[in-house]
Amino acid sequence: MRRRQSPLASLVAFLCTFAFALAVFPPVARAAEPDPAIYLLVDTSGSMLMNIAGSSNTWGDGSSEHPGVNGTSSRFYIAKEAIKSVLNSYGEVRWGLVRFQQNSGLNYLCSCSSAIPNNTGVCGGYGGLWHERDECRLCDMMQDYPDHDDPTLYNDRVCINYAGGILDGCRDPINNAALTGGDILVPLGDNNVANILKWINHSETDVGEGYNTGLPPGQQTDPELRATGGTPIGGSLQAIYNRLADTDIHADGLRGCRPYSVIVLTDGAESCNTNPISVATSLRSVPDNASSCSTNANCPPNSWCSGGRCRYDVKTHVIAFAVAPNEYQNCHQIGVAGGTGGAISAQNQAELVAAMAEIIADSIVTELCNGLDDDCDGSIDEDFPEKGLTCDNGLLGACHRTGTWVCSADQTTVTCNAPYVAPVAETCNGIDDNCNGLIDDGLTC
Repeated sequence: MRRRQSPLASLVAFLCTFAFALAVFPPVARAAEPDPAIYLLVDTSGSMLMNIAGSSNTWGDGSSEHPGVNGTSSRFYIAKEAIKSVLNSYGEVRWGLVRFQQNSGLNYLCSCSSAIPNNTGVCGGYGGLWHERDECRLCDMMQDYPDHDDPTLYNDRVCINYAGGILDGCRDPINNAALTGGDILVPLGDNNVANILKWINHSETDVGEGYNTGLPPGQQTDPELRATGGTPIGGSLQAIYNRLADTDIHADGLRGCRPYSVIVLTDGAESCNTNPISVATSLRSVPDNASSCSTNANCPPNSWCSGGRCRYDVKTHVIAFAVAPNEYQNCHQIGVAGGTGGAISAQNQAELVAAMAEIIADSIVTELCNGLDDDCDGSIDEDFPEKGLTCDNGLLGACHRTGTWVCSADQTTVTCNAPYVAPVAETCNGIDDNCNGLIDDGLTC
């Protein structure tokens, strides 16, 4: 005798079970992951005024004060535009801004190119260039600023408000001080986009070229990044390390859950002997100097206890923008030491944007299925609402088994742990032995 399991009855049972599951286990909203914290270290060396090919100097940065000769083709202008695009697209990131160390002051550095004739007519015999904001200034030295888009008009700004380590040993041209560190212009914080954009908007619009001598660089109303000096990548990374260790990490209520990283956007290798490879290695174990611990259990998730301090892994990403082949190796080694596999090469604005977007995507923390609260929202495995619910192996008859949804081996999804049962030959026993949905099919019992 052949007996068939009713499809209609199975469907009704399934719908009832599904409705019950929805009532008892309503859909769970996906929890928000902690936004990554990223320090953006921007190369402010003088070579950023070159064009991408490195074949010509633009003698300016495309700003309203220093337009240069096709200054909008300078590496600096292009980098600023790329950063602006990324900031406007990823405003939720906890951003911070760092430049290579510079000294600052109103009209701090007044430098001239030998290609520009002295404007002695306007200056009444006083050598140098002239602009209504700068008045008559002597040429202190030959540097990339000011631009000379049209020397015959003498409309060039002579002075900038910043000077990097121009002299041998990366020293200040005015006071000979070593400029081998980094300036934290905008510390890490929420809603920092506007604070960073004012540094890359191609303009210092306030009286005095936007510089207030009574305020430090980070508190200027409308400052601007200027490209002047050497390339102290290691010293700048050390400044970031110190800030993270002394202030940023401990002040973050999501420390241990929030990923921290550094993006170095540079057009060349280290030039100030500040050992960026060593510092990038140190950033993989940044201490929270305001904490104390004796074991890992005293520290937040994803951190560990060493030397009496909870420590955190801060990765260093390097974007090698228009870097010459002979300097690329150093950039790559910094990325390797920073735990990111090496440098990312970029040759134009689109590639800069793509590189930064890739880094941001890799920095986002997602909840894993592992019995832990990975994103520190107070819930465990909340992105996997099926976990623990009943499931089956999808087979029929004697092969059918039930189980529960459990975390997969890679922790990114759930899998049903119901065992697989192989079908056997059908026998006359009132059981669907071959698991085809028919009982004793083809047999006369």
